[in-house]
Amino acid sequence: MESGTKYFWDNLKLFDNNIALVDTSNNKTFSYSEIESEVESLALKINLDKKGLIFLFTTNNSESIITYIASIKSGNAVLLLDEKLNDEIRESLIENYKPDFIITSNNLESDEYTHSFDYHSLKYFKRKKAAEINIYPELAVLLSTSGTTGSPKLVRLSYKNIQSNAQSIAEYLSIDETERPITTLPFNYSYGLSVINSHLLKGATIVLTEKTVFFRDFWNQFNEYKCTSFAGVPYTYTMLKRIGFDKIELPSLKYFTQAGGKLSEEFIKHFNEYALNNDKKFFVMYGQTEATARITYVPFDKLSHKIGSIGISVPGGELKIMNDEKEVAKPNEVGEIVYKGDNVMLGYAETLEDLAKGNELGGELLTGDLGYKDEDGFFYVTGRMKRFIKIFGLRINLDEVQKMIENHFKISVACTGKDELLNILVHSDDHLTEVKIKEEVMKMYKLNFKSLIVKSTNQIPTNSNGKYDYKKINELFDSDI
Repeated sequence: MESGTKYFWDNLKLFDNNIALVDTSNNKTFSYSEIESEVESLALKINLDKKGLIFLFTTNNSESIITYIASIKSGNAVLLLDEKLNDEIRESLIENYKPDFIITSNNLESDEYTHSFDYHSLKYFKRKKAAEINIYPELAVLLSTSGTTGSPKLVRLSYKNIQSNAQSIAEYLSIDETERPITTLPFNYSYGLSVINSHLLKGATIVLTEKTVFFRDFWNQFNEYKCTSFAGVPYTYTMLKRIGFDKIELPSLKYFTQAGGKLSEEFIKHFNEYALNNDKKFFVMYGQTEATARITYVPFDKLSHKIGSIGISVPGGELKIMNDEKEVAKPNEVGEIVYKGDNVMLGYAETLEDLAKGNELGGELLTGDLGYKDEDGFFYVTGRMKRFIKIFGLRINLDEVQKMIENHFKISVACTGKDELLNILVHSDDHLTEVKIKEEVMKMYKLNFKSLIVKSTNQIPTNSNGKYDYKKINELFDSDI
């Protein structure tokens, strides 16, 4: 950490007796001073002779949040992962990155680790022999690029990345000590983590729950704890509309936010109208894990006139459209969206050795998204340059899914799709293979059965150079709609 810099995890005592966390699983509350005391104690226990790597398997509870802060405070780097992560992926990541500590509520069967101590339900396992690697001093947090898969490709975030993004979010959402967000997203996902960071920065009270927005229990908790905001991905809002969210009485709700993929204009209009009619604020945002979380937002009072826009840059950032390595000056001309800011990652990691790398991007991120800006300087996304889709707000790499199925089933397969729908074409004449592949993909990527279609064929379409013809493959699925 840069000496002299004050980060939010060093400033918890500023808010002293403010309530920091309300854990609805056991109805416990923690003040900022209580969190600081717990963090200091844990940080000492996991301090190492030189900077190490921690794997923290998380849930939305106080123990996970306190351990996350302690991990940063200890000077180690921490990879945040879902406690429910598939065993096969879990073991592969551990083998690949050889963390110094594994912190989980599950048991760990490994000769390479010893059970060090417990912190309530969390078990701390320490590696018997430290890996021979000098981790980059400014590396703070690692997150999966996809949010859901166990790909060894991770985003490397620095202390400055975490702090600057928390500050810019707090600024445009006007977060202060009176705010009470409730957790609706896992905090190993960059969007969920940004909610935690930006509110801890300002001394707000975070209400922690594992319940989902689709059930009345969640909204009962929301009202019981007088929550002021919630965050959602497109799937969240699709379900909220279905359950009649606009009929639920929520007197304490001040604002709600959406990111994690493109929400349809129809849904943006619906929820914006709800906000306007009920004296609430609705923020539509755009971001990437590679930029710690948020890149743009649409000011709530401009949304009615900018439906479909991703908005303007977050405070402290700059956006531009690039075409053939030149900045596009004219409005409405399409090119790649490029972002510059202190929240841009250091770079990627795919191996343990990559954790030694420094700042490879210099604060500039090529988003891989095509788009344009209008006459007012508001930006719009028109498509993706590479093969990614988003489902439930989590990014899915189509090539990665394809490779996993090929390796697992020893079969030719082509993956296409669009946001909220994954299409898988299998070279097979066996219906049972379709079923097995669908089950495996649902389990591996934690997808709903409605979010993927598996079809078999006796020949996967290819073009003249022998590569898959994804246009024709898409047509095979479109013909069924």
